[in-house]
Amino acid sequence: MKISVLDCTLRDGGYVNDFRFGVNRIQTIQEKLCDTNIEMLECGFLRTGKKDPNLSLYGGVEQIKLPKDREGKMFLAMIEYGGISVEEIVPRQPDFIDGIRLSFHNSEWEKTKQAALNLMEKGYKVFIQPIGTVSYTDEELLALIKEVNTLKPFAFYLVDTLGSMYKNDLLRMFFLVENNLEKDICLGFHSHNNLQLSFANAMILLELHTDRHIIIDSSAFGMGRGAGNLNTELITHFINSNIEKRYNLVPLLELIDDIILPIYKYDTWGFSEPYYLSAIMGVHPNYASYLIEKQSIGMTKIFELLDSLPKADKHLFKKQNIEDIYHAEMSHNVEDEKAVKELAAKLDERDVLILAPGNSVARQIGCITEHIENTNPFVISINFIPEGITPDLVFVSNRKRFEHLAQEGFPIVVTSNITSKGMKGVYVINYDSLLQENIDSSGAMALRFLMRLGVKHAALAGYDGFTGGEDHYSDSLDNYLATETVTALNSIMSKQLSEIGKAVSLKFITPSVYEVN
Repeated sequence: MKISVLDCTLRDGGYVNDFRFGVNRIQTIQEKLCDTNIEMLECGFLRTGKKDPNLSLYGGVEQIKLPKDREGKMFLAMIEYGGISVEEIVPRQPDFIDGIRLSFHNSEWEKTKQAALNLMEKGYKVFIQPIGTVSYTDEELLALIKEVNTLKPFAFYLVDTLGSMYKNDLLRMFFLVENNLEKDICLGFHSHNNLQLSFANAMILLELHTDRHIIIDSSAFGMGRGAGNLNTELITHFINSNIEKRYNLVPLLELIDDIILPIYKYDTWGFSEPYYLSAIMGVHPNYASYLIEKQSIGMTKIFELLDSLPKADKHLFKKQNIEDIYHAEMSHNVEDEKAVKELAAKLDERDVLILAPGNSVARQIGCITEHIENTNPFVISINFIPEGITPDLVFVSNRKRFEHLAQEGFPIVVTSNITSKGMKGVYVINYDSLLQENIDSSGAMALRFLMRLGVKHAALAGYDGFTGGEDHYSDSLDNYLATETVTALNSIMSKQLSEIGKAVSLKFITPSVYEVN
């Protein structure tokens, strides 16, 4: 049984840091992996128009710089379907990479097959990597294998895109491939660690008896998007201890210590709720992330919405799909003109103070209470009740917060996505009337609620902005978010406040990242 480890740190790991390793670190990673004696090294993606030497993204194979000492090692790059035209790939030269991996969805196979033939004619070893292989039926997989046999590429892969494979899934697919794939075609296994099973599945695969060349994909410290990948340090140590001592782990650990851990400090990966959900529900992880980051519906409803996704689209993320499903769930139109008039009368032309649940409400409580004493405003809190301040009204657009707040006895206005039938002291406002571009931020919706009441001036406290950590007045409200999500949320909110500010004069009385706008 011939075994090779293929390290994909520079490619799959690149999703974590936008592939920006830096030209010197790219070279160091390659050299350290060679010193570790890793048999196959993936250098990154081939994508049209890429030229930045600091990125592990390349506009052509001639841009990929390889170590001088590469004897006995195979260097590769990947093409995602549609990422680059095969016509842009020049014929292989001795100092170029050895092979190209082709990643594609089931519906893209015919054009991928032609690309594979062209690349083989140009002298490259070709790896066939069907995305989400576990989603193939036995009939679909056998049909694909039959065509792969006529193509005769270097390798064919089982790809656990959603990290959802259990032992039985792996064994079923392995034996289908083992008994039907031409014996001289290598079999690869690429897994994601959504259910923390990458290492277990790799060990199972390596303990099977076969004369076929097996390739196991991994990355240093498991570096990869979301839940990450199989750890190179784990699989190499397993092979050393149980099959054959062949890897020098010291250079690999130096690579992790010097390069990977500093990245991990700021851009983490590993087990996460969205990626766990995506695995058990069989959907693209971005669908689960979208619903969880909304922080507006409970887990029971999230399960229902993920399950309602069209079967054909579950594995391929289409943002419009989940936006439509979420909006349909949240949008319940009601006749709210009477409620709006009653609430407008309650304000009686008083100044308004809006309290969002930012951490500054606790830190700047003295400033806020002084403002209340001096101006006697009509106080509206959003999705929470601050200690030491008695709001005149609580605005709630978040289903998860409503159950607790309804027990506090304060007058409440809820958006129509929340069920409050028969409850006293609750005003219901149309959810859709407070949206702009389907953005349902509670802070922005509360200010649009003021616009409907005819308010022209409002003081704001607790509109701190997102940091991705302890943003909120209470730990129970915190939602730990990825850096890119935080940046997007702050940008969206800035735009929303800027638009609202044209109709309502806004004054920040606690520090806010939005104040400059």
